[in-house]
Amino acid sequence: MLKGKLKFIIAIAVIALAVSYLVYGGVKDTMVYYLTVNELKGRVPSVYGERVRVSGKVVPGSIKHGPDGSLEFSIADGGGDIDVAYSGIVPDIFKDDVEAVVEGEYGRDNVFAADVLLAKCPTKYEDTEALYQTGSEGKGVNAY
Repeated sequence: MLKGKLKFIIAIAVIALAVSYLVYGGVKDTMVYYLTVNELKGRVPSVYGERVRVSGKVVPGSIKHGPDGSLEFSIADGGGDIDVAYSGIVPDIFKDDVEAVVEGEYGRDNVFAADVLLAKCPTKYEDTEALYQTGSEGKGVNAY
């Protein structure tokens, strides 16, 4: 009976180790460092060829559309700026002064080759009086 329990415990341990290894391998392959532009520039040259995610505001006037659908622009965070080359679907809200997040590799030519482009929605707060109108009985009525 003790021999059967030992086999069961060993089998469970082997399965747990296999699952742990698969989870670790999956997370390791998809893990990406999230940096600001200033942090990225501070890590040069060790960051060359490494997959990273960088956030910053799109520099006004830097957006250039290529004839093949490519996009070139610069992002900055107050501590510097980097040029970005991207080819893919461009978010609708992507424009000057929008906070953008790019994912890809920073090359030795000091151009960030992005294969992922995300644009953060600006948060807008509206006055509560603009959202509600006062009805004839003095109760708030939704303006929408």
